[in-house]
Amino acid sequence: MKVSQARLKAAARKVSDNLTKPGPLDLPPVVGLKEIVRMFDVKDNTPYQWRSKGVLPKEDGEVSNNPVWKVTTIYQFAEDTKRTIVWDPWDVLVEDEATQ
Repeated sequence: MKVSQARLKAAARKVSDNLTKPGPLDLPPVVGLKEIVRMFDVKDNTPYQWRSKGVLPKEDGEVSNNPVWKVTTIYQFAEDTKRTIVWDPWDVLVEDEATQ
């Protein structure tokens, strides 16, 4: 699976539009360790282990003292490490052209 740049730009525009409206975001631009569990369908402690072993990229920031990554960072991590994303929060993944 690869990230569709066109879909990613559309999702980013949606987040940008939501930032100017009152109320919660429909699509958060960051994910934490619990979302990573869901994205990769791994055991609850796996992302914590990945992080402590330096497998996950350095977090992009913190929210309430918890690490968060931009969704795009995690998409790149999946691509770089050939891990399969089973839950795509932004719906930007497409099949590799080579496998079609």
